Amino acid sequence: MATIEAPLQDTERDGVATWAASWRRVLPALALIGPGSWFVAALVRATGIGTLDGGLDWISGPEGLIMSLGVSFFAATYVVLGMTISRRAPRSGVAVTGLGLVGVTAFGGIAFFRTFMAKFTEEGLDPDAMNEAFETTHIWDVAAITNFANFAAWLVAGIAILTTRVLPRWAGVCCLGGVVSVLLAQGAYVALEVLWPLGTALWLAATVGAVLDWRSPGQRLTR
Repeated sequence: MATIEAPLQDTERDGVATWAASWRRVLPALALIGPGSWFVAALVRATGIGTLDGGLDWISGPEGLIMSLGVSFFAATYVVLGMTISRRAPRSGVAVTGLGLVGVTAFGGIAFFRTFMAKFTEEGLDPDAMNEAFETTHIWDVAAITNFANFAAWLVAGIAILTTRVLPRWAGVCCLGGVVSVLLAQGAYVALEVLWPLGTALWLAATVGAVLDWRSPGQRLTR
């Protein structure tokens, strides 16, 4: 039995090692898709393509489609950010990934909300009534608390980068600036056409910084 089991165990270990190595190779590219797709979606809304009528004029159908297709890849974004930060701040790195993964659910809801509203509007439902229902406080809004996990993840990442210098300072500033811009644009509807693309662009830039460091840890950018 010993001679039979040993090769099987070696094969299993090799399989797991291959799986892990494959994911490490593709993670940097996958990490860029989430914030990259949302940056493209924000540009679509900023240019007015497919913007909905009435009270829903802050969203766009094509914007929602692009966001929905890319939102799952934010999981890779948070993994890469967390692992990179963990080189000098392990607890902060774990917090970034943990909070981010919790928040991906809310990001998905935000993305799909846009596609559903576009569909309902095209089917004749009143956009003003739907927006009013969305804006009205309700007990079920407690589920949206997971969205704060997203912003917390970027805040922790930004602070950790600035304090540990694990990445260039500009990457930390981009993490923090992205939170401020996105909240102002999507929470307060302030200069949405400018701050929405800006916020997503800042998150994308911070992710690019992490990806560059991931691929060349021994030759990091000047801080």
